Amino acid sequence: MSGNTRTPHTPCVRIPAEAVTARPGSCPTHVRASADHKVEHPGRHKPDPLCTDPLTALNAALDLVELDGRTAEEACARLPRPGERPHNHRGAPLAPLHEGLLTWVRHAVRTWLGALEGPQGQARVPCAQPWLLRFPPRYRSPGARTYEILAHGRSYTLLEGTDQVRELRVPVVGTPDDGAPGPADAIAAHVLATGSPVDRTAVDTGPWRHRAGHPLPTRGDVPAPDRVRVLQVSCTDGTEQVRFDGTPAEAGQLYTERGRPALRALSSPAGARVPGPDCAPCKLHRGCDGPAQVPGLLGFRDRTRPRRTWSVQAGLRHRTCPASAHLHDLGLPGAGPSPETVVRARLARAHRRSPSRACTPEPRPRTTEPQVADLLSAHAGTCALHTVTAGAPVHAGLRLPLQDPLADVLVLARVDLLHRKEGSWIQRQTAVTDTRAGAEGPDLLDLHPELALSVLLFASGTITPGAHSRVELERLTPQGARVDVFDPFSPGLRDRAAAVVSELASPWHQDTAHAPAPGPACGSCPQRRWCPEAPDP
Repeated sequence: MSGNTRTPHTPCVRIPAEAVTARPGSCPTHVRASADHKVEHPGRHKPDPLCTDPLTALNAALDLVELDGRTAEEACARLPRPGERPHNHRGAPLAPLHEGLLTWVRHAVRTWLGALEGPQGQARVPCAQPWLLRFPPRYRSPGARTYEILAHGRSYTLLEGTDQVRELRVPVVGTPDDGAPGPADAIAAHVLATGSPVDRTAVDTGPWRHRAGHPLPTRGDVPAPDRVRVLQVSCTDGTEQVRFDGTPAEAGQLYTERGRPALRALSSPAGARVPGPDCAPCKLHRGCDGPAQVPGLLGFRDRTRPRRTWSVQAGLRHRTCPASAHLHDLGLPGAGPSPETVVRARLARAHRRSPSRACTPEPRPRTTEPQVADLLSAHAGTCALHTVTAGAPVHAGLRLPLQDPLADVLVLARVDLLHRKEGSWIQRQTAVTDTRAGAEGPDLLDLHPELALSVLLFASGTITPGAHSRVELERLTPQGARVDVFDPFSPGLRDRAAAVVSELASPWHQDTAHAPAPGPACGSCPQRRWCPEAPDP
């Protein structure tokens, strides 16, 4: 395809292949809007002080190695550090990397390059830009749209025998997918088989025009492939998982069966709106009535920071160690889930059963950890569903999105169990503790800030309070369980809850450095592997 295609006046819709992958709680309208360059971000741009995408940082380092001839050490040394200005990498700004992220990038670069070392004769030639497939508008009209489909990842060409192979190696932070190829794999394989590489030189003459939605120029001087291959590569241990390996015709057949229907569904202007984590980066968040608007929920007014997502769990992680919290938010691999997280997930599944029924003691499965089994057994006697009438509404494991426009923050409130009794909503939170003794009454809000946010859900009207509404805390211990009850109508309790939430959220909101806080928590820190200040074991 020639790079001299006439630029239309209407911005294009540019869809990466991975956009069709459905994530739990993802919003189709947000995904569609993020690909549509006609939809602009509201308000002024507020850049992040630190890089928030590990794969962007990794690709910048790998570009320096594969395209500029740098060593892995030289490439990582050229990435921006905290306190430096963003670097211009391939026409796009790269924000400084947190030292923990830089440690991960060093590891990921070595892992990636090690996975590339294949048998003799399989020398891969890296491609500087992604492969693109363009669908021009069928009709000439002012509103006609051009669609561009991109296969993101690290692209290579190689010769296997007499076959010209185009290979797309997709880096993943965690574990590669297994099972049958999905819609994203089908689309990537089809783009690889029939598309063209983006012309980097032409893009550099006006990078901002193309980021604003002008169609990307492509090169047409590339030979057609005999085979195409799509695989995922773990940045943790170099594990590879082939997602597709076949001829262009086979790629086209897979695209017809699995890729095209998903692409058409995504391209449809009419999409469902699913309030949740996608509300934070969404370009349509100001005009969406999905998340509840709760001005002042976090207790401060400050819109200077980039729009972000906060939860009580995020606040607690930041209180323990800002560096660990930042690396967790980046999605870097860490330790497995805690027993409390496992218990909460198991209870949510049990409470979602239809018809609803209370939990009862069950034989201990061999695969269940003893501590988890003891906590589940303790819960059975105090399960809230023992007193819920048949047919009453029950919601388990909710994530309620709340907008605080005064702080420009999306708050995700965790609701373990919400049920209706005698016309009133009752909310129960679950916590794992060492003992049933300890703090009492309002002091429990300081120890379990999720309770404080639960009180504010009633105070703000996000959950409509009734005459018998209450907030409950179920404290689970291996020795048994205890339920504490709180009155969400109490003015004193509401004031205490607001103070607890504000004191937890404010330091997180103001922090731009995410410095490590060495101490007793280092021994069990899930991000210890990447922390430059972690003490020796």
